[in-house]
Parts: sequence; C-alpha cells; structure tokens
Amino acid sequence: MSVAVAPYGSWESPLSAEAVAVASSSVGSVVVDPTDPTRVYWLESRPSEGGRNVLLSKLVDDYDDSTLVNHLADSKWNVRTAVHEYGGGAYTVYGKTIVFVNWADQGLYVLEENGEPRRIGEKEEGVRYASFAVHPSGKYVVCVREDHRGEGEAKNTLVAVRLDGKGGKDTVLFDKSDFVSSPVFGSDGREIAFITWNHPDMNWDATVLWRANVVESQDEGVVCALQALAEVAGGEGQPRESIYQPRFDAQGVLHFIGDRTGFWNPYHVDGSGSVALSLAKPMPAEFAGPEWTFGASTFQPVTGRASSMAVTFHLEDTTRLGILN
Repeated sequence: MSVAVAPYGSWESPLSAEAVAVASSSVGSVVVDPTDPTRVYWLESRPSEGGRNVLLSKLVDDYDDSTLVNHLADSKWNVRTAVHEYGGGAYTVYGKTIVFVNWADQGLYVLEENGEPRRIGEKEEGVRYASFAVHPSGKYVVCVREDHRGEGEAKNTLVAVRLDGKGGKDTVLFDKSDFVSSPVFGSDGREIAFITWNHPDMNWDATVLWRANVVESQDEGVVCALQALAEVAGGEGQPRESIYQPRFDAQGVLHFIGDRTGFWNPYHVDGSGSVALSLAKPMPAEFAGPEWTFGASTFQPVTGRASSMAVTFHLEDTTRLGILN
C-alpha cells in the first residue's frame, strides 16, 4: 500500500464537504395534532434535496417507521417561512388538516387528509405568514402576517384566514404593535391569547401578554373581531418582563413564562384575574430561552391531568424534563 505525502493543509480527501453535508439531515419543529395525539409530525431538512424542509409524520409508538408518511413528497414543496427572516412556526396540524407556508412563494397553504395543497390567504407578493393557531371549529386559522407591500418597514399584524379560501382577504385582528407572536386559543375556542412587543426591544427584553374574546360572524362562524381585549402582563403599569409561550389548559386557565425575577419561570392567571407564580417559590432556572424564531415549545398542558404542565428547564448546567402541578 502506497502512502501519499502532502504539505499541511493541501491534503486531498476522498470525502468532500458536499458529500458529508448531503449524508446528514436534521429534524425539528415537532407538532402533535391535539385532536389525534397518536401521531407526531416534524420537519426534516434534507441537504440531498437542496436543503428543503420535508413534512413527515408517524404514529408515536412506531419504532420501525412502518407508519411513516411524507405529506409533501413533491420537490416543489419546502415548508419554511421568511417572517422576521429567521422563520420558525411554518406549519401546524389540527383535525388532520395541515396549514403550512411554502418557501418558494411564501404562500399559505392548507392540506386536508387525502387531498392536495390548496393556497389560501392573500396571494400577493410581499405577504408572509407564521405562528399558526387553528380554531377548534376548523374553519379558520389565526396567525402572524408580515406585510412588505407598502413602503418602509414591514407591518406585522395578527390576522384570521379562512381555511376554505373564500373571500381571499385576511381579517386583521390586532395591529397596535411593531411585532406580534404566539397566538393560542382556549380549548373551547372562545378566548385567544398572544404576545406583542415594540421597538427598540427584542422579545427577550420586554413583551406584553394579551387575551381577548373571539367574536364570530353569526352567518358563517368565522372570526371577525376581538372583544374585551386586555393586557394580562407586561403592559402599562405592570412589571416590565419578557413573556413567552401563552398556553390555555383544559380548564381555561391561562399559563405563560415570564422573567420578572430575572429567570424565565412559569406563571398563571388565577381565578381573580391576578398573575401568580406556578412554583412554590421562584427558581434560579430558565423554563424558556431567547426566541429568535417562532414556534418554541418548552411548556405544554398535559392532556387528561387538570392544571398540569409538561416543562423543560435549565438548572445548574443541566436541562431537565418535569411535570408542574
């Protein structure tokens, strides 16, 4: 066997950087359909296919991929949003219906079971969508819309989009802040919560948590406005804090993560409407991290367990998984 000798830094390897990159893929953006928790969905980034994000799913107890489904096999589909440029929160699933953004045109699409993707929302160039919450009725989705159609800085609003595609126009629900994120419905669909923030803050500096009642049109049951809109935390006259991940549990209690103590700890809104710590005492632990992208999830209600939350938290250089009662 001959041995090749070459100066430092000039060795020609049989393995190219491209070959190494193409051989690996990454997964993320895990979603579980709340109406069917037996199946888990995720995005897989495939360098071998130009880096596109493929939407896959399988049953949670499938360990040999026998139930694996590629929902968007055609190479023209790439589940990725450009909102805030960093993206994230590019799809959701509810009632086996998938709502997603396609990278090429930043269009919003709906994919029903055994169907083909169908474009919804406003179809003009310069409109981007992210951070989706499908109403329990299955008639519409509420999300962030980033609008680049005008002059100057893009306008971020909270909008409702009909899943049947009728009308062709989004309904603007909230437009009073520079940024908006993380809409979530209560289990009965009558309430919604979301967070906002303004320049010069980033969302890890200070945000405001809002909640409101959903007002629907009487003829078609599609949201047309928000009523009784109120600042829950982080607003005027309240402690300045970074608030993330609003969540309603099955009993209608609103939970969130806030850093008013200097650490992102879990809180909830009690029966009197006051914000209360969800721990026995504040912990020097982080139950969340800076949200550069949409779709972060370190904090979720536990199905079938009243007032219980599944949490991950970072304490003493270790990330841990726990149940918060």
